[in-house]
Amino acid sequence: RSEQLEQILEIELGMVQQRVLETAKGRFLFRVTPGAREFLLREGTDLKYGARHLKRAIERHVVYPLASLLATEQVNLGDVISIDWDGNSNALLFLKEAEGALVPMDSPVPGPLAEAIAASVSGRPAKRGLPGAASFSF
Repeated sequence: RSEQLEQILEIELGMVQQRVLETAKGRFLFRVTPGAREFLLREGTDLKYGARHLKRAIERHVVYPLASLLATEQVNLGDVISIDWDGNSNALLFLKEAEGALVPMDSPVPGPLAEAIAASVSGRPAKRGLPGAASFSF
């Protein structure tokens, strides 16, 4: 994939993360693995139209499932969710990596959490692990 398409994906995922952090009930982080990123690029780009459909693919495959997890209270304030590609089921998997990393409602995002946000958007592991890291599938 071209570097420009990956940059567009990075920007779009960053905007989704920002939307999540701005909601009172939905302050949690998500991290998109390289496999999931490749899937989103396959679904949202083509040779003729470029990244025109990328935002729609992100909404359908990332935003709607995250909203469903939030609505059913399977994800809570401060959780860290990993989004990965499962080739066996040809679907994205949403795994809970950490629970309850505190996010104050009336203050800016704290340093360690800000690092985790930057890492989650870029798909890199955070420099510092968050307490209670474990994987759970929904």
